[in-house]
Amino acid sequence: MTRPSLTDRGLLRAVLVGFALLVAWRFAAAVATVALLLATALLLAVALSAPVEALHRRKVPRPAAVAAIVVAALTVLGIAGYLLLPILAQQAAQLVSSLPDALQQLVERSRNLANRLGVEIGGGSGGGSGGGSGGGISPQTLASAARRVLGGLLGLFGGLASLFTALLVLLFVPLYLTAMPAPVSEWVVRLFPPDRRLEAREILSESRASLLGWLQGRLVSMVVVGVLAAVALYLIGVPGALFLGVFSGLVAFVPIVGSIAGAIPPLVLAFAGNPWDVLWVLLAYVAIQQVESNLLTPLVMQKTVSLHPVVVIASVTVAGAAFGILGALLAVPVTVVAGILVQRLWFERLERSSG
Repeated sequence: MTRPSLTDRGLLRAVLVGFALLVAWRFAAAVATVALLLATALLLAVALSAPVEALHRRKVPRPAAVAAIVVAALTVLGIAGYLLLPILAQQAAQLVSSLPDALQQLVERSRNLANRLGVEIGGGSGGGSGGGSGGGISPQTLASAARRVLGGLLGLFGGLASLFTALLVLLFVPLYLTAMPAPVSEWVVRLFPPDRRLEAREILSESRASLLGWLQGRLVSMVVVGVLAAVALYLIGVPGALFLGVFSGLVAFVPIVGSIAGAIPPLVLAFAGNPWDVLWVLLAYVAIQQVESNLLTPLVMQKTVSLHPVVVIASVTVAGAAFGILGALLAVPVTVVAGILVQRLWFERLERSSG
């Protein structure tokens, strides 16, 4: 019969190469997901190790210390939820109902300003009084935007079963690592040649100390930023001040970028009231950022690796674009550890060899 032509062979080869690239891409995505999960679990283990070590130095066994810390944390979260959750839920519902109007007013005022400057902005013509549907921003639009934002996090796990597995990993891996850290650390050290194991232990210890210092600094910054933001927004008169303050404190975990993200919802909501409130909100968040960067950061993070703002922004941007929200959250801690590795394994060796 007819033998396959070169064209048929080339097409078959192209299909096989494409299939191999697809499999490699899916495998790389799965490896990246596992790496992000393990990195998050390791970061949680480092955070949990500080109080566990404090109790262990007082002759408390590590498993008992881990259990005590978990019970104490759940108790504090339960009391805080009982006291604050009804208020936060009420303010969240209020913000969900008022945010579309605030966004619409922002769009309209931007359009009016552009018209005064002679700039045409498309999309939303139809007179000034077209009811509520003339290009307005609906809750459905906000919901779809929120799904796109959260897609980097939820899409990372692919489904409910994968998300449940990820939660189990994030729950049990930190508990086991803090309750029994010696086997894991010794196994990591044994991966290196015998003459390098002392240096490996020193690098692991220095990385843990730097991460712990960075986490303590971020925790203090988050609390201060959240409290100051809530008080400032309450005094200005922005609705949902407590909820927005909690939101600002949580996103402050990511330096610099989190402060900018925390200021966006209050600025948008301020347009729904007095336009002068926008100026006051902006000044308040600039003042909070200055307090955090010039007062809190030097005081709390004296012993931690200092990162240039450009390095922070670049790492958060690249990791967020590649891995979504979880990548943005882990970008700075990974950069802290990478800075220690570069310092110990590259800079110091170059200086020793040249000196």
